[in-house]
Amino acid sequence: MNNTMVYTASEARKNLYNLIRSAAKGLKTYEIKLRDSDPVVLVNKAELEAWQETLDILSNPAEIKVIRQAKKEKKTISHKELLKSLNLGQ
Repeated sequence: MNNTMVYTASEARKNLYNLIRSAAKGLKTYEIKLRDSDPVVLVNKAELEAWQETLDILSNPAEIKVIRQAKKEKKTISHKELLKSLNLGQ
């Protein structure tokens, strides 16, 4: 995870309000290590939903096919060509 800080459960408990406030703003994610258990992550809800949506799209072969086809069909032009087409170039 990008920009993730790691805390023990005891450290997180001491700073819980600040960790929640920071995560809610989307500034950071926090990994909280629990003794004899898998760690948990405190993350902004909108960020989590974006990850879930991405995973949903990537797990659907039909959607992946549409995305790949759209990328193939995409026509691009250079910045210079764009300016020329808008009569802003030389």
